[in-house]
Amino acid sequence: MKSTGFAGAHFGMLFWALLIAASFSAAAQVNPTIDPILLTGLRLLFCALVFLPLVLFKGDTVMTVQGLFGHAALGMLLALYFGSLFEALRYTSAVNTGTMFTLVPLLTLLFEAFLIPDSSLKQRVLPMLVAAAGAVMLVLKGTGPGELPSLYAISVYGVGCLAMALYSPLSQRLKASSLKGRGTVGMTFWNMLFGALFLLAFCGFSGGWRSASLLSASDLWWLIYLALFATLATFWLLHRAIGVIAPSSVISYIYLSTLFITLFHWFWLRQSPRALEIIGALLVGVGMLALLISSRSAMPAQQSALKASGHVSGD
Repeated sequence: MKSTGFAGAHFGMLFWALLIAASFSAAAQVNPTIDPILLTGLRLLFCALVFLPLVLFKGDTVMTVQGLFGHAALGMLLALYFGSLFEALRYTSAVNTGTMFTLVPLLTLLFEAFLIPDSSLKQRVLPMLVAAAGAVMLVLKGTGPGELPSLYAISVYGVGCLAMALYSPLSQRLKASSLKGRGTVGMTFWNMLFGALFLLAFCGFSGGWRSASLLSASDLWWLIYLALFATLATFWLLHRAIGVIAPSSVISYIYLSTLFITLFHWFWLRQSPRALEIIGALLVGVGMLALLISSRSAMPAQQSALKASGHVSGD
């Protein structure tokens, strides 16, 4: 199995951040009256079907009972996150959910400490706090006093954030045990397949499947685009980096997505930078640079641990 190098994993996550940033504009093109959970389930299912020939070619269809439960657990975490996000958006704004999401890398670090303890964990706390503070400044730029989220929205999306924070550490832990030897393609395929099945099953019970009749040719085009670039590519890059970079460092690249969106508004849409945005952008840059340096110094210990467990990330 071909390994993924340190620099390659970070460059891949840089591209991941760009794809995530670009996905928000593309998602806004889809008919908003269509059930979003149905759309997400279809996106995950389409991605799994695209990866199916590769999975068959690589022989990743062989599955133990423990592996089946492992993929089901990871798929359930994906379904919980997306389901909670869309439910919370019914009661609060995207700004508030975006602000809450800045806690996910820090929560990931907490789960990482329990599931895959590492001596370099303490080195990543301060850089992540700096980057998170900067991201909050960028996300909060348009908020007003009447945009505080409801307790229900916080509770629901809080569960989703916990699920997303658990996803990467649990994935790496399982890849050293019940999912040992499972490559990037196999991990991406099976996790997305189970996530899609859970979401589509929920739509079956909630009645969200009825909105499928509203899908137009344009919606299908944007759905395919989002599936390929905002879902398939990003999940593959995520699993490609997990194991080479610590899970908390991997998910911290979401802060760069926030920065890229802000830079797009500045240079492409010609919006004048605000003082709070400039400070936030600088904090994100400093925090991510410090995180990169700390992850570089921790790389030998991480690689030794991976070799000892018999797992190398990549395909």
